[in-house]
Amino acid sequence: MTAVYKYLAGLVFLAVIVQIGLAGYGAFAVAKDTDGGVVDENRFEDVFGMHAGFGYLVVLLGLILLVVSLIARHRVKHTLILFGLLVLQVILAWIGFEVPWIGFFHPINAMAVAGLSGFLAMSELRGGRTPVLAS
Repeated sequence: MTAVYKYLAGLVFLAVIVQIGLAGYGAFAVAKDTDGGVVDENRFEDVFGMHAGFGYLVVLLGLILLVVSLIARHRVKHTLILFGLLVLQVILAWIGFEVPWIGFFHPINAMAVAGLSGFLAMSELRGGRTPVLAS
């Protein structure tokens, strides 16, 4: 089961990178399509819809990774934290639409998600060993 975890951790990290790319695509597509400084709600949803929809897939992958982690009893603490950050990411997005200053934390949390998912994927590729930082 740890082999499943290894490849799934890599898939989660790859999905997180794609998700970040979709956010960038949405931002630049909206900026390009402004008509006199105004973007209608339909166009906004068109370009950020991929980011939002794919985000739920990333959360689902995180949940599957957590289940595999629990079954394998492998990296449970790190995976639980990652899943918590993924759920927080969705909550920050929902609230951010109503309270924009809360939305400020959405990309900051995304960096934490990317960092932790990258750490898990890379350490699994190294045989489950935690990388040692040179001093």
